[in-house]
Amino acid sequence: MQRIRLFAMAIMLIIALARPAVLLSQDNSANETYKGDPVCRPSGRAHSAHLIQQTEPKYDEKDRKKKIEGTVTLSLIVAKDGQAADIKVIKSLTPGLDQQAIKAVSQWKFEPATKDGQPCPSRVDAQLNFHLY
Repeated sequence: MQRIRLFAMAIMLIIALARPAVLLSQDNSANETYKGDPVCRPSGRAHSAHLIQQTEPKYDEKDRKKKIEGTVTLSLIVAKDGQAADIKVIKSLTPGLDQQAIKAVSQWKFEPATKDGQPCPSRVDAQLNFHLY
């Protein structure tokens, strides 16, 4: 009986110590920065970034021959100058098509997000479709 109580107390202590770490990591994601500037979140006086020039991705030849189709989802930062940066794959298709999606998005141009009339970096998601016709 004594062992069970000690075991239960140890588990409760571990849970109590783990909670602040989870909350802390959530707080850090809300304070994301890019090159020292806080990342804007659309609300009130902040306006979202808008795509103004898009380059279509090319099909990876190996995946074309295998007739692979689908969507690659990327997360990226639109910098204050409207360039795509910090591009990460959120939903992968194949390594070749993922690379082609990243290559295309890195050439995209945006009107950057603004907050209080000033450009600010913002995080956006992009979906690139690969379909054979």
